[in-house]
Amino acid sequence: MKWELKWQVLGIICAGIFISTLDGSILNIANPLIAADFSVSMKEVQWVSISYMLVITATLLFFGKYGDGIGSQKVYAYGFLVFTGGSLLCSLSPSLSYLVASRIFQAFGASMMMATGAGIISNSFPPEEKGKALGLTSSMVGIGNMAGPVVGGLILARWGWPFIFLVNVPIGLLGFYLAIKHLPLQPRSMDKRSYDMVGMILFALGSVTLLISLSHNNPSTPVIALAAISLLIGFCYYEKRQIYPMLDFALFKIKTFLYGNIMSFLAYISQIWVMFLLPFYLEEFLQMAPHIMGLYMTIPPVCLAITAPLAGSLSDRIGSGRLTSVGLFLMTLSQLSFSMLASGSSMVKIAVGLMLIGIGMGFFASPNSSSIFRSVPAEKAGYTGGFTATTRNFSISLGTAVSASIFTYVLAWQQQLFTPDTAYLSTMGIVFKISAVISLGALLLSIFTAQARTAETNQLSR
Repeated sequence: MKWELKWQVLGIICAGIFISTLDGSILNIANPLIAADFSVSMKEVQWVSISYMLVITATLLFFGKYGDGIGSQKVYAYGFLVFTGGSLLCSLSPSLSYLVASRIFQAFGASMMMATGAGIISNSFPPEEKGKALGLTSSMVGIGNMAGPVVGGLILARWGWPFIFLVNVPIGLLGFYLAIKHLPLQPRSMDKRSYDMVGMILFALGSVTLLISLSHNNPSTPVIALAAISLLIGFCYYEKRQIYPMLDFALFKIKTFLYGNIMSFLAYISQIWVMFLLPFYLEEFLQMAPHIMGLYMTIPPVCLAITAPLAGSLSDRIGSGRLTSVGLFLMTLSQLSFSMLASGSSMVKIAVGLMLIGIGMGFFASPNSSSIFRSVPAEKAGYTGGFTATTRNFSISLGTAVSASIFTYVLAWQQQLFTPDTAYLSTMGIVFKISAVISLGALLLSIFTAQARTAETNQLSR
């Protein structure tokens, strides 16, 4: 492929990554304002984020395989258009339910881009440049997350939350035009196997039902939770009986793949507790202005963008085992620092906690992802990318629902014992202690499996 064309491809894919990560990071600091505007609670506004992540989680593998069949460049280009249309609908939302529905529409576009972007880049660059190109896309994730709080803070301070979605419209329309015009034709799979639609529906229903059960506290909650567990068990049973299942069970026999995804699941759950709950503390309790809050919430992605390339390079030389443990250790320290907000909430303490979680994710995510991909056969790299993205998105959705539910429950209990301010601070402390335990679980798993993962990866690399 010509030099100019491959970099055009990279630029178009990076534009899609940028607006999708920008949208998510802006929304983290906009949630309190959206809740106030629609007069809804934290537990209700969480569905603006959860619905988006759930749709992506349920459809990533579908759009990846669909792109293999009709041409990934088509799915990616029209994903740009769907995402842009969803963004416009979000900006016009007159109610929370309308906003959630618009986010669901927007999520289909995001999933179409996420499922096909990495494969298009991989096919556009020669083998000796694939790593560099994919590394640049990872950097774009950090840039989008960095820009989100800053851009979002400025927009929220001047124009209000609907404009955070309007930012996507001109970028998205330009991206759609460039994708249609410049993305090269992609190889089309000759495999005519039908996609496992039943499996996808069972997984989606089970996931949604589980999150609903975690987000509502009423007499029917145990019944909903039981239904969710039954659906997910049914999904696993159904998959084991299929000739071409959505789940590739052979990959679960690879220890590095299995343990790496479990650690990722736990790490992202604990991380989202900070990214979702802390803006409410900064805005509601400390009365922090949106643009200042945006600057503080920029700290984690800045630290991630700086440390992730370093950690990835180190993992090539010394392996991933020790680096994932260092990253999870720093994340656990961060959670513990936020659990002590009740003893004083200096801005230095908050900034240090945000630095720790950003550096920790940088040292964990890149080496862990690298070890997972090195452990699987090359012909399953595309599926592996879809699966790890599904794990990440589901853990973020689940973490958002669980954190909001636990916070609401603990706050109601603490308000019976203390004054409102004391109850709020005490609740924050308890909730972040729980997230520290989750992060600690991932750390212990990393420590105890490091040797086995390193040995397996070294053996497969020979």
